[in-house]
Amino acid sequence: MNTAVILIACAMLAADGQAKERVDVAAGAGKARVDAFFAALSAGDPAGFEAMAQANFDPAMLARRTPEDRRQMVERIKADFGRMRLTSVERRPDGSLQLKVSGSTGLRGTIELTLGPAPDERITRMGIEVGEVGEAGNRPTPPDINGRMEAAALAQGLDAYLASRVASGEFSGVVLVAREGVPVYEKAFGLADRAVGRPNTSSTRFSIGSINKIFTKTAVAQLVSKGALKLSDTLGALLPDYPNVTSRSATVEQLLEHQAGIADFFGPAFTSAPKDQFRSNADYYRFVASQPPAFAPGARREYCNGCYIVLGAIVEKLSGMPYEDYIAKHVYGPAGMTTAGPTGNGAAVGYTRRGGAGEGPAQDNRSMHGVSGSAAGGGYATARDLLAFDQALREGKLADPSATARLLQVGAITPGRSEGSLGIAGGAPGLNGILESSREWTVVVLANLDPPAAQQLGVAIHRQLQ
Repeated sequence: MNTAVILIACAMLAADGQAKERVDVAAGAGKARVDAFFAALSAGDPAGFEAMAQANFDPAMLARRTPEDRRQMVERIKADFGRMRLTSVERRPDGSLQLKVSGSTGLRGTIELTLGPAPDERITRMGIEVGEVGEAGNRPTPPDINGRMEAAALAQGLDAYLASRVASGEFSGVVLVAREGVPVYEKAFGLADRAVGRPNTSSTRFSIGSINKIFTKTAVAQLVSKGALKLSDTLGALLPDYPNVTSRSATVEQLLEHQAGIADFFGPAFTSAPKDQFRSNADYYRFVASQPPAFAPGARREYCNGCYIVLGAIVEKLSGMPYEDYIAKHVYGPAGMTTAGPTGNGAAVGYTRRGGAGEGPAQDNRSMHGVSGSAAGGGYATARDLLAFDQALREGKLADPSATARLLQVGAITPGRSEGSLGIAGGAPGLNGILESSREWTVVVLANLDPPAAQQLGVAIHRQLQ
């Protein structure tokens, strides 16, 4: 199951645009279930959300998604929204409820819930739309395309879908759609550098945010396959000089699964630090390792950039080469990702309205990030680079069969372009990217604007092709 589809694409709009009545959920089973749902989702704990789902979802709805699907959904929402606040509850004409939410990251969204009949009133349907629903120019109407179209008709439908987003300033970047690894649509929009009028092109490199984490996961899988590393190995055994004693008991698996409690590098200390001191994963590692842990390993699950920076340090230690060199040699090279790399020379400039910009002119985001990306994110790539990664992974060129199956969330890989789903997104002020992939279709959308500029489009397009 495509994880980002779970996150975004289920939400629907009232087609007639009717005003929605502001309501309070009626007392009783329905209110208790809605309250339990929002409390579990906003807590960001996959185990707690799964317990809530088992108690409050209709059996048919439970059967449509696996616990692993739900776990990934909760982690993605936590990463996108941070701390979530409920701002209003509205009733649509069809009786479903829309919960307007805002996140500490500045992202807003709408949760749609449909309840079954009384007396149980179990939740029978849910969807989450990133961005304001129903605002002019930001309606998540699906594109008028399908997976049976010829390339010319598909291009016509995508051009029409993207035109209003580009005209309203909601999208600037590249959209690539491939069928069985072969591009059938690729087009660039907007400016890569507004100061000099440089346009985005299909060869423009973008900051891809947390999409880099999948490259780190691939590197770890390779080392496990070679017998150099076990998922049960502890941080303390691998990096015995790690300064925080509490964190030394964290296992590699806990680092991968965001359960290790390593401090995030984002925060006041990073904001005030000179960004030119962050030129490699090793620089980020020294910074993160000096911060107190967020919690003891295994205490809970919380989206963890610091965990992946530490994983990058482990890759560096075991391979005997800088993290960046390892990824270039063992991931980018075999995949044919010829323009991917940690630094952004010549890349699209990111533009953000967060961090004090408000609704005024967008700010250049270059003062907000380091010179280089890290094992947690912030590297650079073209849309073709990400397509090449998807193809190489599915063809078994990057990891052994069992590791490939885990990365693709499938029981076993199949010959050629393997089955399995891949849903990876990255976002921060002034950057947003998404890779949505199944065996047949791959969609890559990269933007040099705030989230959800790329995510919303990528999910909507991929969903229509399935």
